[in-house]
Amino acid sequence: MKKHFVFCHGFGFDKNFWSNLAPYFAKEKCTYLDLGYFGNENEFDLEDPKLQLVGVGHSLGLTKLLNLNKNFDYLIGLNSFTNFLGNDLTLRNKKTGELDMLKKNFINYPLRTLKNFYQRCGLLSFINHAQPEKLNLGKMLTDLDSLFINITPPKNIPILIIGSENDKIVPPIVLYDNFSNCSNVKVEINPSGNHALGFLEVEKIYTKITSFIDNAAEKKN
Repeated sequence: MKKHFVFCHGFGFDKNFWSNLAPYFAKEKCTYLDLGYFGNENEFDLEDPKLQLVGVGHSLGLTKLLNLNKNFDYLIGLNSFTNFLGNDLTLRNKKTGELDMLKKNFINYPLRTLKNFYQRCGLLSFINHAQPEKLNLGKMLTDLDSLFINITPPKNIPILIIGSENDKIVPPIVLYDNFSNCSNVKVEINPSGNHALGFLEVEKIYTKITSFIDNAAEKKN
């Protein structure tokens, strides 16, 4: 069955995050959401019952897709989470401190903090794709606040979560904390890619996504 891929970038980026991966999906129907951090927020058309809906979210993008309340047939999360702070108390305290500091820095030094954030993601070059002069700080602060909220992942569809061993923003410990008890969620850890899977490691990511969907479809049949 043909598919409609809906891509949603993560915090601090825009739809250009998918520019390296997009050519691999050129033969598929694709929609690239933009969360509006730089003034270009958009949505996607109504679902087509003739197409299977596949959500691909980077980082916060996964929870943004879940909040759309669409009938996804598959979900893919790259460096993604449903509970950024984690359930474990030690992890939660550590991540809460990081988030509080990040928000404070964005309030006081937004452009400098954005650049530092890209650097921590392993993607400082993205500053050349974004339009920092159009930065919507209010939107970014609202979405930082949303990271304090836990989202429950659906239990009735196949979900693939791909993380990076060297991710400083959402390290593997967060992924295992979030998804280890979810029988419908497969977690894979890539040895590299930082917090930028989908912009980096694109051939591997494409292969992992398509293989996961093919294997899940076979199990359904």
